[in-house]
Amino acid sequence: MANSIYILGDEDRKQFGRLIAAAWSDEEVKARFEAEPRAVLAEYGVVIPEGIPTPPLPARPEGEFSVEELEMAAGAQAEGTAGTAGTIGTLGGCLGTAGTYGSA
Repeated sequence: MANSIYILGDEDRKQFGRLIAAAWSDEEVKARFEAEPRAVLAEYGVVIPEGIPTPPLPARPEGEFSVEELEMAAGAQAEGTAGTAGTIGTLGGCLGTAGTYGSA
């Protein structure tokens, strides 16, 4: 049987990035997420449909990171951009190119 896949939208990825930052800096948030992930996700505005597994919290890497850096890593775009070759990339070989999308 195939596993269901749920892909977070842009706003959900941004909110999940905020949750990750909170969990990395606050053991209580991390423990609550581990005990009741759907409730904590909902507090951050992320709703995962029933029957779909909740995403795990990634391990905290070495170093310090800002919320903005986490949001960018989660796929949010910097304000004032419509997309760049670095953010669009390619899927399956040639979904898009820098010449096709560029920046606004």
